[in-house]
Amino acid sequence: MIKHVAKSFIAASFTHLFWRLQVTPLRSLRLCSWLGASAILFSAIVSLPQSAWAQPSQPENAQAQLISEVKTIQAGSPFWVALQLKLRPEWHVYWKNPGDSGAAPSIQWTLPPGFQAGELVFPYPTRIPVEPLMNFGYEDEVYLLTEITPTAQVASKSITLRAQAEVLVCKLECIPEQKTLTLTVPVAPTASTKDPAWTDAFTRTRQAHPQTSPWESSFAVDDKDLTLFVNAPGLAAGQLKQVEFFPDKDGVIQNAAPQRLTVAQDRITLQIERGYQEKQDLVEGLLVVQEGSDGKTNVQAFTIQAKPQSINAANAANAETPSKSRTEVANFPIWQALLLALAGGVVLNLMPCVFPVLSLKVLTIAQQAQQNPRQARFSGLAFTTGVLASFGLIAGALLILRSLGQEIGWGFQLQAPVFVLLMAYVLFAVGLSLSGVFTVGASIMGLGHSLTAKPGYSGEFFTGVLATVMATPCTAPFMATAVSVALVQPTPVAIAILLTLGLGLALPYLVISLTPALRRFLPKPGAWMETLQQILAFPMYGAVAWLVWVLTLQVGTNGLAIALVGIILIGFAAWLHQKTQVARSVWRRVGLVGSLAAIAIVLTLTPLVNSSVPSSSSTQSVDPSSANSSVWAAYTPSQLDQLRQSKQPVFINYTAAWCITCLVNERIALSQPEVLAAFQQKGVALVKADWTNRNAEITQSLSKFGRSGVPLYVLYPNGLEQSEPVILPQVLTPDLVRDAVASVSVSL
Repeated sequence: MIKHVAKSFIAASFTHLFWRLQVTPLRSLRLCSWLGASAILFSAIVSLPQSAWAQPSQPENAQAQLISEVKTIQAGSPFWVALQLKLRPEWHVYWKNPGDSGAAPSIQWTLPPGFQAGELVFPYPTRIPVEPLMNFGYEDEVYLLTEITPTAQVASKSITLRAQAEVLVCKLECIPEQKTLTLTVPVAPTASTKDPAWTDAFTRTRQAHPQTSPWESSFAVDDKDLTLFVNAPGLAAGQLKQVEFFPDKDGVIQNAAPQRLTVAQDRITLQIERGYQEKQDLVEGLLVVQEGSDGKTNVQAFTIQAKPQSINAANAANAETPSKSRTEVANFPIWQALLLALAGGVVLNLMPCVFPVLSLKVLTIAQQAQQNPRQARFSGLAFTTGVLASFGLIAGALLILRSLGQEIGWGFQLQAPVFVLLMAYVLFAVGLSLSGVFTVGASIMGLGHSLTAKPGYSGEFFTGVLATVMATPCTAPFMATAVSVALVQPTPVAIAILLTLGLGLALPYLVISLTPALRRFLPKPGAWMETLQQILAFPMYGAVAWLVWVLTLQVGTNGLAIALVGIILIGFAAWLHQKTQVARSVWRRVGLVGSLAAIAIVLTLTPLVNSSVPSSSSTQSVDPSSANSSVWAAYTPSQLDQLRQSKQPVFINYTAAWCITCLVNERIALSQPEVLAAFQQKGVALVKADWTNRNAEITQSLSKFGRSGVPLYVLYPNGLEQSEPVILPQVLTPDLVRDAVASVSVSL
């Protein structure tokens, strides 16, 4: 056992070492020499005789003792003892399956003749990350129980139990320790009496022991994931905080991968990246369930034995049948995804989402009419660089957060109230600049106060950034498939697809800037440009009003108050800065300090928006002013399941307040009296999946349809009898919706 522990120690240490080598440049000769010396040292340690392990190298890392649950024992009556391990802060020991590295504690008993010892009983473990690995084990303190069975006759007045415990204790480094322990317990002729000093410790430990699961469980595997399905009747889904799976064997799952939880009615679904084991006839392990209410938390562990289930059967058991499976999306040809991304980016220029920044694009395109070819080319390249840099940043953040288990999708940044508020402030400042309230140097936000001045390439870059940020909340035709494919591809491929989408967004402007023949059709510059610049400030103010409205839906009126105070302070800072520009130097400094102080107050107040009380908008009707309006039910998986089980047609509107395309569709199509009448005539249940704030259930539901953002419109023509739902286009018209509803069959 000692050699086994030592080998595990060596394996764990070298695993950490080789991981570091992958991300740190090699120090060549010195590093290789260090590796060789370390290998020789480890070989010498493993070759030491058994007696050399008697004294642990750092005994203070884990203090151990044997504890008896009873004060006295009785011949023939089994009793329990515990191996107590007290660990230094940040150190840990391992569960029976240690995870990616390590070794489980073991114990060898020397007992009186005829006595028998059972196996070590492990309480449920916790996940202990040691980047990039994930271990399963215990920190602080743990009790490992063993049942001891005495012989029917015990002649002595006391018995002594001796044990050799071998424990691998780890932080970043791992140290094997051997403990020689003894325990003497008196023998009494009467029944055993429990020791009150240790009653609580044994009680807590037994509460942490796994119970046999009363639930039916199964699993399914695909090319990437292992999915556990647990039917848990009576589970309080609303109080469920966390569910974690710990496999009994290595290679079942990727231990460090996030475990994505979905709860629908009494069904737990846990999706985890699969391990290296190719074929699994049975998945065994622990399911650790954490529930809580009224500030109290209850944790229970259950042993499960999940039987295999086909992917098709697993999908049929779910309430929502995806129009495209994850495997189909993952196998989508990359070259087609790139073409769709390019086309989707071009079409994105025509979507309402981009309208708030069309004013900047119109002004900069008009400005190119008076530029020489070189200036025009650099302007186009600066704009394209701003778009691509922004797309790369947003795409990178999206991929990183999803890899960490965050349930987010395209447009996730506008689900953060702080980001929405900052965008409102930026657009308000741009509007003030276009209105002439303040100037920066000789140009207005880099767009040129004097059209004959040196072109502001930084302004072009900034325009590209704004265009990207305002465009990404919504999806355009062709774009939805491309983004969904990107999110299931390796990171380099995903980044390439998303950058191609950004190139499509910038392409029309880039073509104009690089083509002198097209620029000849642009209007000639003149005095009208200043008036146009001031007029185009008003779409900026409109965008600010829209963002403040979105913020109010997310965080309520308290957040609205913070936003209004910030807008007033930004207006004051802009006015003060401009007013003092022509004054004496003393007053210019006063103006600068005052403006910076106002901006500092704004930035200090902005994070407070997260502490505001959110308001619910998920149950609002699309058009409450209409006499024929219908209240849309808030989306939940259980609600959808109930509707489909009753074979009632269902229409789901996946939307968000920050998605302008969604709002336009709701106004011109979904709220029209003839459309609502068609829904009512066919008995279609209307469900609204409001994604304004982050919602993991809606994110997972979108992914089942191969989508990562809104809008999405799904029609289930007749509940569970229809194998495939109908996916409507992202731009709706009343006729299009009515034609789709006409295909619904009325259930008798």
